[in-house]
Amino acid sequence: MTGFSERERTLMDEAARSIVARRLAVPAMMLLETVSPMNLVTASMLHIVSPVWRAGIPAARIDELARLLERRDAIPEFIRVIDAAETARASREGSREN
Repeated sequence: MTGFSERERTLMDEAARSIVARRLAVPAMMLLETVSPMNLVTASMLHIVSPVWRAGIPAARIDELARLLERRDAIPEFIRVIDAAETARASREGSREN
């Protein structure tokens, strides 16, 4: 992840794990892809739905994520991080079934 600080990477990883744990990876990625051209609106929407995420992510971290998603390059990277977390989850569950 070039262009992102270690703190920003950690934030995206934490948020992605929270999304994947709730089995919301596909809807989250679809939503992010859809609203990607309007990244400022997307960031604002995160503030609106923050009560939903507070169960898994502290409010201050949600605000940080919203500010991060204001960057045009952050949404495609966040989608990639969610996808990687979902792939890892599916792989772990697949190996448990064998």
